[in-house]
Amino acid sequence: MSASEHLLVGRFYSLAREGERFAALRVGSDGRVAGTYPEGAPLPPDLPRRELPAGTAACVPAFVDSHAHFLTKAAMGSLVKTLSRLEDGRVLPDCLDGVRDLLAEAARERPRGPVIGYGLAPAVLAERRLPSASELDSWIPGRPVIVLSFDGHSSSYSTAALRILGLESQAREGVLSGEAHEFNMDKVMAYAMKGLSPSALARGLSRTVREAAGAGLAAVDCMEGFGNERREPGTEILAQIGGRLPLRLRLWLQYTRPQLVGRYVHRMARPRAGGCLHWEMDGSISSRSAALDRPYRDRDHAGKLYRSPEEAYALAKPFHEAGYQLSAHAIGPRGIESILSAYERLLRESGGPIRERRHRIDHFEFPRPDQVERAGRLGLVLPVQPGFAWIDARFHKSYPEALDDQTFARFTPLKSMLQAGAVPALSTDAPVQPFDPFLQIAGAVEHPVASESLTVYEALRAYSSAGAYGAFEEDDRGTLETGKHADFVPLDRDPFETPRAEIFKIRTLGTWRGGRPLDPPPEDLAGFLIRTLTAPRRKV
Repeated sequence: MSASEHLLVGRFYSLAREGERFAALRVGSDGRVAGTYPEGAPLPPDLPRRELPAGTAACVPAFVDSHAHFLTKAAMGSLVKTLSRLEDGRVLPDCLDGVRDLLAEAARERPRGPVIGYGLAPAVLAERRLPSASELDSWIPGRPVIVLSFDGHSSSYSTAALRILGLESQAREGVLSGEAHEFNMDKVMAYAMKGLSPSALARGLSRTVREAAGAGLAAVDCMEGFGNERREPGTEILAQIGGRLPLRLRLWLQYTRPQLVGRYVHRMARPRAGGCLHWEMDGSISSRSAALDRPYRDRDHAGKLYRSPEEAYALAKPFHEAGYQLSAHAIGPRGIESILSAYERLLRESGGPIRERRHRIDHFEFPRPDQVERAGRLGLVLPVQPGFAWIDARFHKSYPEALDDQTFARFTPLKSMLQAGAVPALSTDAPVQPFDPFLQIAGAVEHPVASESLTVYEALRAYSSAGAYGAFEEDDRGTLETGKHADFVPLDRDPFETPRAEIFKIRTLGTWRGGRPLDPPPEDLAGFLIRTLTAPRRKV
C-alpha cells in the first residue's frame, strides 16, 4: 500500500447520479478516487486520514469556469483601478464625481504611464454614461486615461490616450462602443501591457490562481489573444507556463489566422480557436450592441451584427476543416444565428458524428426557441452566465431599461437547453464577474423565468461535469467516481439542504486536486519561477 494513499471522511456528493453521496473517499497514490464508502459502510482502519477544512458541511466535484479571460484578470490587478464595488447593497460609485476620485487616486498611485480604470457600470451612475474625453482631460491633465466598462464592450479615453492609440477618428466624445471598441482592444491591451513588469505579471498570475482556488475552481477555459498580426508576449507566457500552474488552464486562442493559432497547437491538449473580440458575432446588452430582433427599449435600433452568416462561415471553415474545436461569442438572436448557421453548414458538409466536435456558442443569452432546438441537435456546448441577470436584478437594474418583456423572456433558457440536448456550462466571463460560482448557481436556480430554472443538482453539474465534457475530459473529471481524479471543493453549507434564496451565501473552502489542497505559486518573482519551472509540464 502506498504511503501517499489516504482516506477522506465527510459528505461527498458524486453528481454522477442525483442524490448519490458517500461518507468517505479513498484516494490512491495517483490522486484518483480508489474507492467510495456509502454512509454506514465500514472504513479501512489502516489508511491514514487527511482532514478536510474546518467547517466543511459537504463536498462536490471541483468547479470548471468554461469562459474567462485569465491573463486579462491577472494583469489587471497590477495595471488598473477597479471602478465599481458593492457596498451596503449598492454598487458604488453612483456618479461621475466618484469615478473622478477613483481615477485621481490611481494617478497618485502610478505617477507615470497610463491611468486605467476597469469595471465601470454606467447603468448605476446618475449620468448613465461613460466619462467623455474632455472630462478625463480635466480630471487628470496631460495623462493618457483609459476607462473600460464592466462588461468589456465599451470604453472611453482622454485626448492623450486617443492620440497615442491612433483612435481619434473612431471615438465619439472619447467613447468607443460596438465594433470600434471590440476590434481595437488589441491596441489598447498591447499599450497597457507595456507597463507590466515580469514581477507584476508573476504576482498577478499567482493572485488569480489563488482567487480561483479559493472559489473552488480546478480548471479554467482561458480566452486569450487580442491581435491578429503578431505574437503577443502575454499569450506566449501563458502558453509556456500555463501547464505548470496548479490550476488546470485550457487555452483558447482568439486569433482569426490559422497560421498564428497553429504556432501554439503543440502546447495545447487539443486544437482550439475562438472566443471573443475578433470571434464576436455581436456585442453586449449593457453597451446596446448585441444584435436583437427588436429595438432596445431606450434606443431606436436593435444593435448591429458584426458578422453575417456568410462571414461567420468563412471565419470558421479553415479551423473546422483542420479539426479545431471552435467557440464564438454571440448574445442576441441575430448574432447567434450567424455562428449557429455556420456550424450547421460546416457539420453538414463535413459529415461524420455531429456531436463529437463539441463546438461552442459562448453566452447564448437571448436565443430564439428554434435556435435552442438546433443547438441541441448539434450537441453544442453553451458557456453561459446566468449570474448576470441575478446580479442585475439586485444591483445594476439595467435589463428592464434595455429590453422589452418579450425579449427578456428568452434570457439564457437553461432548462430548454438541457431538454434540447445542448450542454449549458456555467462560467463567469471573469474579470467581468468575480470567480464566485455560487453567483452563477444562484442565477441558475433562481432564474428570472421560473420555468427555465435548474435544480441544484443540474446547476452543480453545469459547473463541473459540463465543463469537463466541454474539454473532452469527462472520463477523468467532473464527477466523483472510482477511477476519476479526486478533484473536489469543500463547502460551508450543504447546497442540497440550503434554501434556494440563500444559495448565493454558500462559501467555498478552497479547491482540492488529486485529494489534496491546491497550492498556488508564491507571488514573488523568484519563488514563482522556481515553482513553475520545476513543476511537471502539462499541455494547456
